[in-house]
Amino acid sequence: MESRNKIVIVPFDFTDVAECAVNHAAGLAKHQGWAVQLLHIINRDTRALLNVYKVTDELVKERLQEKIEEYSNKYGVPFSFEAKEGSIFTDIGKTAEDVGASFIVMGTHGKQGIQHIFGSYAHKVITSTRIPFIIVQKREYRDGYNRILIPIDDTLESRQKIKWAIYIAKQFDATIHVKAMFLNDELYKAKIRAVLNKVVEVFEKNGVKYEAEIVPETGSFAKQVIDYARKIDADMLLVMTNTDSSIVPNFILNPWDEQIIFNDAFIPVMAINPREINITVVGL
Repeated sequence: MESRNKIVIVPFDFTDVAECAVNHAAGLAKHQGWAVQLLHIINRDTRALLNVYKVTDELVKERLQEKIEEYSNKYGVPFSFEAKEGSIFTDIGKTAEDVGASFIVMGTHGKQGIQHIFGSYAHKVITSTRIPFIIVQKREYRDGYNRILIPIDDTLESRQKIKWAIYIAKQFDATIHVKAMFLNDELYKAKIRAVLNKVVEVFEKNGVKYEAEIVPETGSFAKQVIDYARKIDADMLLVMTNTDSSIVPNFILNPWDEQIIFNDAFIPVMAINPREINITVVGL
């Protein structure tokens, strides 16, 4: 992994899903020997509520201080916090980049919940930075990410996505499960088989445990992926945004990626925005 500070950022608003994100961030940080920073963004809506209930900034910081002391004692991991005025759409990613964070771990209630909390453009938060997000819902950290599921199609940004999968797998001695989308088109069939063969070759050269298969063309690919994730009791799903020069900040989510991120099995999802990473991978 490229040289970055050993910090995990958690957007924190004192909710249950933020607590769940803290749980995952602490587990990851403890495993890696990192620290966790809570990030509390005070936007216009938050400021209005604070004013209504006459809650001062000092009181918010006191509560955050209490939380980091509680979490440090509970998880045995260094915690700090930052409270700042700003926008969740830009300042989560910007703050993470400013401190050189390795990951952002964010809690959600699922698609409806995150849209309620973050507005109708929730994906802007996830796609606002090159730093990878781990999106969690109700499911707590379970002693590592030991079964990782990657859905792929012929648009796979293979070099970076596979590098990240191998990096996570090696950290946790995980098995990577690859599910490739199948379409009844001869050109597509040839392309997806070539992609899958290359992925398998790279896994074998790098000594990574894996299982790989092409999914039959029946029904929703996202649903098949989520159903399979349930079957293997996956600890993490891994998706990657695509670049799109017509929008800012140039990252978008595929429709089935979005369904997977907000999956109803509550499985954590690592969402990667394209960037080169300094991980040595044989065959890439």
